[in-house]
Amino acid sequence: MNGTRLCLVRTMPIWRLHWSRRQMASIAPNLPQEIYQIVADQHHPPSSGMEVRELNKILAYVRKNQILTIQQRASVIQGLFKRDAYREVVTVAKSALFDEENNLRNDVSAVELKKFFSALISVKKSMQLENYMFQMIKQFGLTRTPLTLHVVNATFVHFSSCYSFSESLLFWVKIYKFMQGHVNFTNYEHEKPILKPLLFYLRSLGNIEPSSVQDTLNFIDKTQGSLTASQFASTLLYLVTYNRNFHLAETLWSAKIERNYPVYISDLTQICKAYCHFGKYSQLEETYGRYPEAHDDHSQFDYLLIAYAKQQNWQSLQNQFNSLFGIGELPSINHYGIVMYSVARLGEKEMVEKLYKQLLRRGMIPSLPVLQALLHVHYKTGDYNGCFQYFELFKKYGIKPTSASCQIMLRVYRNLCDIDGSLRFLKKMTEDKIEMQERHFSTIIGTCAKTTNHVIADELFQVMKGHYNITPTGSSIGALAHVYIESKMPQQALKLFKEYCKSGHSIENEITVYNKAAEAYMHMGLNTKTEKVFNEILNKNLSADSEFYAVMLKHLSWNMKDFETAENVLEQLLHHSTLEAKPSHFEILMQAYDKISNRDAVLNLYKKLLNNKVPVNSKIIYYLIKSTFKTKLKTKESLDEAMDFVEDIMQRAANRTLDITFEKLHPSVMAWPMRAAAKYHSPVRAMDLMNKYNELFFNKTDAVSSNLVVMRSLLVLSAEVHQWDDFQKIYERYLNKIGYYKNLPSALVENQKLKSLLIGVLRYKIKHLVATSRAEEIPVVLKEVSAKHFVIDNEAWNEAIESMFCDTRTIEDGLQAIDSKLIHGFNLIHKHRLLRRNFAAKTSTDRNPWLLERKKQNPASFQPKLYLKSAVFERVIEAMDKYLSTQDNLEAELKRLTSKYKYFMKSYLMKPRNKVSGWENIELKHSVYLTRVRREKRAINPSDVPF
Repeated sequence: MNGTRLCLVRTMPIWRLHWSRRQMASIAPNLPQEIYQIVADQHHPPSSGMEVRELNKILAYVRKNQILTIQQRASVIQGLFKRDAYREVVTVAKSALFDEENNLRNDVSAVELKKFFSALISVKKSMQLENYMFQMIKQFGLTRTPLTLHVVNATFVHFSSCYSFSESLLFWVKIYKFMQGHVNFTNYEHEKPILKPLLFYLRSLGNIEPSSVQDTLNFIDKTQGSLTASQFASTLLYLVTYNRNFHLAETLWSAKIERNYPVYISDLTQICKAYCHFGKYSQLEETYGRYPEAHDDHSQFDYLLIAYAKQQNWQSLQNQFNSLFGIGELPSINHYGIVMYSVARLGEKEMVEKLYKQLLRRGMIPSLPVLQALLHVHYKTGDYNGCFQYFELFKKYGIKPTSASCQIMLRVYRNLCDIDGSLRFLKKMTEDKIEMQERHFSTIIGTCAKTTNHVIADELFQVMKGHYNITPTGSSIGALAHVYIESKMPQQALKLFKEYCKSGHSIENEITVYNKAAEAYMHMGLNTKTEKVFNEILNKNLSADSEFYAVMLKHLSWNMKDFETAENVLEQLLHHSTLEAKPSHFEILMQAYDKISNRDAVLNLYKKLLNNKVPVNSKIIYYLIKSTFKTKLKTKESLDEAMDFVEDIMQRAANRTLDITFEKLHPSVMAWPMRAAAKYHSPVRAMDLMNKYNELFFNKTDAVSSNLVVMRSLLVLSAEVHQWDDFQKIYERYLNKIGYYKNLPSALVENQKLKSLLIGVLRYKIKHLVATSRAEEIPVVLKEVSAKHFVIDNEAWNEAIESMFCDTRTIEDGLQAIDSKLIHGFNLIHKHRLLRRNFAAKTSTDRNPWLLERKKQNPASFQPKLYLKSAVFERVIEAMDKYLSTQDNLEAELKRLTSKYKYFMKSYLMKPRNKVSGWENIELKHSVYLTRVRREKRAINPSDVPF
């Protein structure tokens, strides 16, 4: 790093691009043949200089023709440069590019200047290079600014490949000080053309030794003066923080302080950001207080308020604030800001709003910290309408939002699954010149995961890297990988993993990408590879984070069914020295236990959660309520106690006497107890439960407003209590809302999650059609739903089949659905039951049948998602018996049905259909065929049908 680098000019292909004679001639018109042959001779590059005779020919031509065209000059200089004749390029350029007064010609081109300066670099004429560049800047800095900037940047890139770190940075300082009058550049958006080459140079070096930075500042201080060194230290501090190299940022800050350099606003902002990153909150607070002249609320209060919130004793802070009224010194706006933000971190919305109204009554104008506190507390308590309302106050009071304020709003859009709103807000941030950070893009990409919009997510990732020059870390890479996983594209997530974690380069927050790789393998069912990723994490000594434990719990409980080890991992997390167990960790295990109907385990986990003072989220309450109800239903106890329990949970959540992570109990939590109450207890009590829920958590106008989950809950309730008119109105509104989401401008790809929104609802729609004497519409509804790519679940199919077989107009549609979708699952389930029953009666030395062996190896395999239920199958058989009894030509109808629905009819013919009128004749006439079908139990071949 400190020594002079080897110049790569002679070895890099970019400098040895050979053109064909035809190409050379095309750009070098009117050159004499002898001159053309010299500059075009690419096969004989000079070793110690060109023949004097040849050079003199070129110089004579150039001097004789004082006014050459740009093309002619460029062709000579480029031709010599391509022959690696760098000294000759310098000699010719001095004659060709300068006029009699030794000024650069007014029509000189960027190509000529770049080749000239590159040649000076190659022959180590750095002093001459500086002088000629100063001359170029003096002549063209104001009149031809784009050319000047382009040549300066290209020359710096070449210079830095041939000289040491210190020499390269000194060169950059000299040139830009001459061109701009200073070297203090701390706004990448505004000064991108200046900072981009330097930023990329610093990135290309990787880990820069702090000693190299110290030596460079000393070098600049001695040659350019302390002020210039201080300015450049600020520029470097900004760029290394932009690159998230916070260790080097601390080094630069210390260097400025040790040398008594002036501290600028940007310096204080960057060191606050670094201290916040390392969790040095007391140091942050102390440093901020030491430099009041560098305070800038717009860029520093984000970090200062976090420090206050992390350190302060809330009660003492509040007492200190209140005591100001008693000693005659009324709190200032700064006092309000600090206290309000600290209390906002606790989620105390009422106290924050009370203080806000108090300062308004005192005639005070809200400051940035005050608005930040209002925004934060409404987000923390889930009041997104309040977030939108209070964010408008920034505009009202003329206060520029900070990056943190904008991040909160992007999270609001994410929680609302509003990708279009996110993109509009991103555009507004750019227009308002808010500093764009990786976390902003990570949040918007995370919004794409909720809508499985991998196209926009990938585009955002590329824009972040290309347009904003933000280096990806585990945060944004992991967010994009999560989008791919949610979009059922785990292979794409693994490509990211291999690109960023397997390439040998170290990235910040690498554990996040490893977590997503493990999750991707889980979704692909590759448990061995999932464990291999876990081993890599251990081997690389990556610090485990909260998400790592979540992925580990999913793997153990969902995939491996190893609940004992999963419980041990959770216990380990509960006693971790630095990490905290979150509700989501308990939720993962509860979901796994719920899937296998282990209600006691769910209730025990809830007790453990309370004992360890972990707050609860809506999902945990859902599993708790469901387990309570299921336990009561299993023991056939009254549901009165369970209903009282649900109401108590609602009341405590609304009053915040329950340690919860939300403002409003999620509507999906209430769907299950409502449905259970309506079916097994009292529809009136179910309706009361819903009314109380709306009263506690929603305004009257919000109850069925635009919330899909609320509408879904009301669909279930109105269907269970047979209020079909209400059901139809809500159902239409429900489909319209889904259609709205499907047709948004950002919906470039199909939202995978919208496909499942009719699961659990469609069977009620079928019941509605039957109840309103419109059963003949069932096939049409099923076709429409399928055409819109909604998932039709097994419950809905069985409900539809049973209903269609009750009406002769729709039996044919029912047969088609059974034969193509449901009979295969039915046969597989019954085959497994039969094999298991028969094998249990055999000796232990008998070998397991193939299907039983596979089920033993993987219990989750061969479990059909769609199958005809046994009870429905029996009713279908009864309906078929009645239908065939009405046929005038039984044989003809049997032949038609058996040829068209061979899978179902095979099952139907397995036993004599004695309830069908005239079946005895069928058995006698076709006994051989029927015996073979019942013996072989295979699908019927239409060509073999004898009927």
